[in-house]
Amino acid sequence: LKRFITRAFRRPATKAEVDRFVKVYGLFEGEFDTFEGAIRETLAMVLISPQFLYHMVSTDPKDNPQYALASKLSYFLWASMPDEELTALAEARKLDDPAVIEKQALRMLADERSQQFVDNFTSQWLSLDKMKSVNINQDLFPRFLYYVHVGERRGQEILFRPTIRDHMHAESVGFVGELIRRNASVMNIVDSDFAYLNEPLAAHYGVEGVTGQKLRPVAIKPEHRLGGLLTHGSVLIGNGTGSAPHPIYRAVWLREAILGDEVADPPAEVPALSDSAGESAEKALTIAELLARHRTVESCNDCHSRLDPWGIPFEHYNAVGQYQPKAPKEGTRVSVYQKAQHTDMFGYKAYLASINTVEIPAMTRVPHGPKIDGLNELKTYLLKQRKDDIVENVIRRLLSYSIGRELTFRDRLTVEKLVDETRAGDHGMRDI
Repeated sequence: LKRFITRAFRRPATKAEVDRFVKVYGLFEGEFDTFEGAIRETLAMVLISPQFLYHMVSTDPKDNPQYALASKLSYFLWASMPDEELTALAEARKLDDPAVIEKQALRMLADERSQQFVDNFTSQWLSLDKMKSVNINQDLFPRFLYYVHVGERRGQEILFRPTIRDHMHAESVGFVGELIRRNASVMNIVDSDFAYLNEPLAAHYGVEGVTGQKLRPVAIKPEHRLGGLLTHGSVLIGNGTGSAPHPIYRAVWLREAILGDEVADPPAEVPALSDSAGESAEKALTIAELLARHRTVESCNDCHSRLDPWGIPFEHYNAVGQYQPKAPKEGTRVSVYQKAQHTDMFGYKAYLASINTVEIPAMTRVPHGPKIDGLNELKTYLLKQRKDDIVENVIRRLLSYSIGRELTFRDRLTVEKLVDETRAGDHGMRDI
């Protein structure tokens, strides 16, 4: 019991704790015919105790506080309990040395268990789970589920794994993990010279020469219109409607996840887009046009004038995350690929090009800033004018994740110190 409780509580078990569970065993001993049955129930009681389920910090000055620090470090970078090396350092009271902590952090990041941290943190930071609940319009995007070698069929996405959405989730997680491995500048989240792809994703985005299911860094060209997190399918699908891109969803995501702004919820009395835009809204080709009419309503203009410009540059990326500067006319039904009708895949692509005839505007003026046209110009603006905000936001999110609580004004000086300390390395992700 002492050995098991020590492991479960992530610190040495006290005599009182061992004695208490010995008494628990005594209660079960009379109910079971075997030792195994009684001890199994006793160990189950250990595993539902607060000391196992929660991160406990002792207030007794006689206790060693470094066991709690070892737990915090381990659950931060591994999403699991400390290993023997961390526990031994805590026992020797060596975890109050910054050099020791740095060495342990680098060791833990190099361990495959750190993938849990990268996955958990990235999914929470970028709100990746939203993508899973978006229903894709199969009339507009009939080939969305067909970027796999075998097995996947329309309407059966949930039956086959991995799907294109699984690959997109792994793309975003793998991209952030690659930035940490390379110690690349945090500004790569805005734009980068590589994407994290496999064959299905490369086919989806239109990148040639990528084969196999393994995700890995792939060098990209300007014509691919990729780079950074802003063009990831996970982000674009999760902040769309499944039929069209949604400038407001994407603007809110950009301001909150990348710039660290707090975006207030819309007032309850504000009408929906179609209601405030009037009868002409039915003729609008894009949500951007609806927003333009929406802003003519005085009660709506104040908020939207500060929000819409951040979302409109995303308009050239459709609801499934592909670069699409033109759209079909309103009411056009896109046919599914059929060899008899479209001859081959090249014929199908020519058919799609023939119906995408309406130019999609993506020009706007950012608040207190210049006019920009499209996502590339928005990236340039962010890299030049909002670098400090982006760096501070990532640091705040990592710090909040690591200590397990929201930050307050009392943490401001710590954040500023971390910004200064990582500036020399251009704010490398592993340094942060």
